[in-house]
Formats: sequence, structure tokens, C-alpha cells
Amino acid sequence: MDKRLIERLAKRDEIEGRYAELFQKVSLTDQNLKKGDASRDTDSTRDLLNSTIARLRKELKDKDTNVNRLKEVIEVKKQDSEKLNNEIISLTIENNLTSKRFADLEEEHDKLVKRWVARVQQDVDKLNAGFD
Repeated sequence: MDKRLIERLAKRDEIEGRYAELFQKVSLTDQNLKKGDASRDTDSTRDLLNSTIARLRKELKDKDTNVNRLKEVIEVKKQDSEKLNNEIISLTIENNLTSKRFADLEEEHDKLVKRWVARVQQDVDKLNAGFD
């Protein structure tokens, strides 16, 4: 998962590098400004370019916000994952200790039952010997 995240971050950095072009100032050449007939076209082109740049900057800002939000989500999920892993480890340890305790108690129980059965058998043998 980390490898995939690193690949995505590298791809995002590459895309962000392309967006840097949006922050370059748009300048029209002096030749376009000197043309008398084209001044109206130049103004409309300039307005169109400025509106496009403004729209793209807003889009970039939205994407950056989204990237930051996703980074926060990744960080929270990473912390949750660490907590869950710690919980799994502690529960595994607890399970192992409980299993060992159960095995010990089961062994002790079996010994007590064998001792009790042996004692009862002795008592029965004594009673049977008394009847003979």
C-alpha cells in the first residue's frame, strides 16, 4: 500500500509541476498591442485568457484542498490501522495467556479427578475386602 501511495504522490507532484505554468503572467507581444485593428480582438483574447487563468487557478486551489484533505484522511486511517494492529497484538497475547492458563487448569483438574478416583477405588476395595 505504501508503494502505491508513493507512486500516486509522485504522479501528483508531476501534475502539480505542470500546473506551475498557470502562474506565469500572460503577456501579449508588443506587435499585437501595436496593431490598431486587432486591439479589440486582443482585449477579448486577453479577457478570455484572464478568465481561463482565473478558472484554472480556482480549480488548482480546489485540487490542492482535496489533496490536503485526502492526506489527512490517509493519516487518520494510518493511525487507526496502527491502533488496530496494537489491539490485535494485545488480544493475541491475552489469548495465548488464557489458553496456557486453561491448559494448566485442565491438567490440574485431570490430576485431581485421577486422585479422587484412586481414593474412591481404595475405599471400594476396602469395603469389598470387608465383605469377603
